[in-house]
Amino acid sequence: MPTTVLAEQHFETFSKRMNSYPVTVAVLSRFKTRAEQKEIVARVRSGKVDVLIGTHRMLQKDVSFRDLGLLIIDEEQRFGVKQKEAIKGFRALVDVLALTATPIPGLCT
Repeated sequence: MPTTVLAEQHFETFSKRMNSYPVTVAVLSRFKTRAEQKEIVARVRSGKVDVLIGTHRMLQKDVSFRDLGLLIIDEEQRFGVKQKEAIKGFRALVDVLALTATPIPGLCT
């Protein structure tokens, strides 16, 4: 549940920040009905969504990106083997930015 709530919060914040730009933002999670998810996946596939924020749902087989350029991952989330393999597949094709809250020794004072 926290992952889904966090995705919704990121969606709201990002949508507000991008409001004055020609950027289409969508969110994909279990909070959306099946019909809404299907519509969002179709828009993503056709390139009508510029920024997609979501949960593990984004890694399912029915989700494909027309022109994915950047994947940002919160490494604090727990990914299973299948999700990690899907992410590895993206790394070969796009830029990946992994975020973590874990302190890096020597960089934090």
